[in-house]
Amino acid sequence: MVERFSAIRCEILAPDDHALVDIGKIAKTCAIDLGINVPLILIGSHQISRETESAISLKIPKEIAILNDGIWKLASRIACFCPEIRVSTQIYSQSNFSSIQL
Repeated sequence: MVERFSAIRCEILAPDDHALVDIGKIAKTCAIDLGINVPLILIGSHQISRETESAISLKIPKEIAILNDGIWKLASRIACFCPEIRVSTQIYSQSNFSSIQL
């Protein structure tokens, strides 16, 4: 059975629940500001230690990425509002489940 992708997975690594919520709100606001009409699924986890940097990883299906120009600006916009957080984007292909790290 092939899994259908209909949302952007937004995986957040933060030191505590408060930071997870704040980063998630920023990501959602950035998506709304860019006119991205695709659900953003937030998945949070706590950092192992305070020395580990906070991060956000956007995992986007290729089928969504090619239909919405704002997708390509989302990581940059999040990075502008959260310069201390590592931001990465992965574009996935449904057909062969491979990914390209940008």
